[in-house]
Amino acid sequence: MQRVKFVDLVAQNAEIREDVDRGFERIHAETAYVGGAAVKQFEQEFAAFLGVRHVIGVSSGTDALRLALLALGVGTGDEVITSPMTFIGTVEAIVQTGAQPVFVDVEPQTCNLSVAAVRHYLEAGRFRTKRGPKAIMPVHLYGMPVAMAPMRALADQFGLQIVEDACQAHGARVLLDQQWVRAGSIGKAGCFSFYPGKNLGAWGEAGAVATNDDQLAERVSLLRDHGRISHYAHQSYGYNARLDALQAAVLSAKLKRLDRWNRRRRELADRYRELLGTTPLPLWLPSEPEDVESVYHLFVVRSPRRDALRSALLANEIECGIHYPVPLHLQPACRTLGYRVGDFPESERIADTVLSLPMHPHLKENELERIASVTIRALAENHELFAGERDEHKTACLPPTRGE
Repeated sequence: MQRVKFVDLVAQNAEIREDVDRGFERIHAETAYVGGAAVKQFEQEFAAFLGVRHVIGVSSGTDALRLALLALGVGTGDEVITSPMTFIGTVEAIVQTGAQPVFVDVEPQTCNLSVAAVRHYLEAGRFRTKRGPKAIMPVHLYGMPVAMAPMRALADQFGLQIVEDACQAHGARVLLDQQWVRAGSIGKAGCFSFYPGKNLGAWGEAGAVATNDDQLAERVSLLRDHGRISHYAHQSYGYNARLDALQAAVLSAKLKRLDRWNRRRRELADRYRELLGTTPLPLWLPSEPEDVESVYHLFVVRSPRRDALRSALLANEIECGIHYPVPLHLQPACRTLGYRVGDFPESERIADTVLSLPMHPHLKENELERIASVTIRALAENHELFAGERDEHKTACLPPTRGE
């Protein structure tokens, strides 16, 4: 039985190999491994793709988040509001500026930061520091954009900056002011990770900050390169957080194909819903609000029988994952923030039930059908036990209807 890959980077690499080889040849000929033409070319290409004035390449997505916050003046005594349902890099970036991360709960339908929960925290005024919130960091989780129109209106009302964590949302779109715009182009800054498994992934660590603010772009550029204003003149203390030229060449090759690859991911998501959506089994499938367009970095289902389903998939040589099994407020690293079990019930229910199925643009129809078949069979086993879980499933997995 041939293994179904969760992500197929081998097939992706074969598709881009010739473009990358040409890019590497130019870099080797110029020996411009740090900065140089390859980095500048990718920054310009990605800025055009996003529809922003500036993209500043950096060494990782976490660095992108941290440098964007620092460039906005976020620091000790400030609060940054974000989601507990994300990768820890989001919070690491906040902590590394000296600021205080503040969690609010997520929406059950999208697993994204709840605008209503953010508003409740701001209006209650019971802040965790004397200075209170300075920024909101919405996370476009799994490639599904946050509801940015109400989020931006809320930030404007309370005088807060938005730094988008778009590390999983390369090419995702939001309907804003009757126009479709890219995730990462809406806030004061948008931050991207190019970790190899991302929709737009490098062959190692890489990231970028996107912005329309000239001064912010200049500050991020200084911070990523030791505060350098000339070769041996440094305006301020900075970091060694530059984008490698070799990674930029890989990213340029992949960027040409990103829209096509994302369209394929959306087709696969629709096909998953066709194959799995008619079953009466306890399985929640992702759906998109009308004003967003996901790029399905991950295709995440939810079930109270998640662990049994995962075991069945793995036993049938189908790779899968859990993103994320422990919400951040319950991580040992975050214990000093003072949160406890039960503080964010939606995030906790999601963490207990999510499972990521294979999703990549080279996934084949027969593989998709095999995944669906194993999923349905695994959830249907032991029907009597399963029937007793139906009421629990309704509360633990299904999002509320609109308006609730």
